Amino acid sequence: MTGLSNSHPLSFLKAITLQSSESDIEIKVIIPLLKVLGYGDEDWRSQARFAKIKLDFLVHPNELFTTCLPYLVIEVKAANKNIDSAVWQINNYMRQSRATLGLLTNGYRFRLLYNHQGQVVTIFNYSQAELISQFSLFYKILCKETCLKVGNAVLQSQNNINLQFLNHIAKAFANEDMFGLFKKNSDSNSEPKPESSAVNSQKRKSMIITVFNNKGGVGKTTLTINLAATLTQLGKKVLLVDIDAQANLSTGLGVDPLNDVELAGRKDITHLLTEPKTKLEDVIYQKRWNDIELDVVPSHIRLSRMESRLTQMVDSDRVLAKKLKNNEYDFVFIDPPPSFGKVNGISLMASSGILIPTQLSPYPVHALEYVIAQAQEIEEFKGEPLPILGVAISMYDQRSTNFNISMTELAKKILAKHSGVREVDLFPENTWIPRLNIVSQCPEQGYPLHQAEFDTNLSSQEREAAQKALEKYENLASYLMSVV
Repeated sequence: MTGLSNSHPLSFLKAITLQSSESDIEIKVIIPLLKVLGYGDEDWRSQARFAKIKLDFLVHPNELFTTCLPYLVIEVKAANKNIDSAVWQINNYMRQSRATLGLLTNGYRFRLLYNHQGQVVTIFNYSQAELISQFSLFYKILCKETCLKVGNAVLQSQNNINLQFLNHIAKAFANEDMFGLFKKNSDSNSEPKPESSAVNSQKRKSMIITVFNNKGGVGKTTLTINLAATLTQLGKKVLLVDIDAQANLSTGLGVDPLNDVELAGRKDITHLLTEPKTKLEDVIYQKRWNDIELDVVPSHIRLSRMESRLTQMVDSDRVLAKKLKNNEYDFVFIDPPPSFGKVNGISLMASSGILIPTQLSPYPVHALEYVIAQAQEIEEFKGEPLPILGVAISMYDQRSTNFNISMTELAKKILAKHSGVREVDLFPENTWIPRLNIVSQCPEQGYPLHQAEFDTNLSSQEREAAQKALEKYENLASYLMSVV
């Protein structure tokens, strides 16, 4: 690597090439890195066995008791390997070892992960250049000094808990009051005071997005589900509203309109739209898959018979907008049918922006001009801006290079011609969702793509494909947040 002086603590990075094997990376990068971070040879083990797994490196300084959980595990790949395909592997290692931090690297990219009660999140994903420029922060997190501080703090906390427990036991036997063992005192251990009503009454500003294309079969619902799930991993609170009578979004999230809604006597989108007293919270179903948590308003086939009823209702165009007002979510995604019916107008009237998913094929690309025209009509009727946030590409076939180029050029011409005063762009290529079977299979099983990591029925090839697609969804979510 050029531009790195011999005096720099990371100068050893110059010793590797794209041909370096996994063993080379271990010897020429990881071991020197551990020394720079202050660890001695006795503070780490290579090829360490932990239960049924084998860790490339387990970092656990001698000064810490063996009962302390590992601070850091490291997974190493060859220089020419894409480390993103091994994220779920190190996630699993961190969960099983209960390590606080995990480092995944091929010597050119460095991905640091944090484990909070089994939920593993990425702290940063650095290139070599970024690691060098941010090394002081990297050092503070991973150095032995920090490791010992964290380990000792955890140990002290555990000792305090044990002392409190012994104190409770002593009092319990002395007072023969076993049921009072764990009652909290009215001192500093009491429950925190509830927030004031003024704080509770404040609602966050929500971005309500209709994901809309009047051409079906472009992966609209699948993109909506996985984009929403990715945003939750980035710390956002997300609500999904299914306003399509086919209820594909509902079933894709594991909500059965018959068993979970109708036969259970619960409410859905039809009640929200047609019953004035039905509130948003009355129709929300909470779904959770490990570290993914989504709220969903499900749909029902009965919605297909309500066109005339909705048309006759007073101010029905704004009914959903009123019900979504002052909600508690960062993002609300509305999934309407691929048409220009009544519910589409209701969806767009409730929205603060439109995301257009499309496939790089003639019919979906030509449909863009009709979506733009519909958006402009709604905007005029609404009397306030209804921006098109951009065009997201789904079901992208990387093999059809020349065809993709021609379709991309056509899409850009259509957008330039019909977008009016506001420019509408295709989202960048690193956000384009590939055409992969696993992407469409997951909603059929009733879960987002992220849950593929935990589906033991999937093959290793299917899991690798899922990781490849998730990398694009992460890019898409990050880009969308920058746009809004």
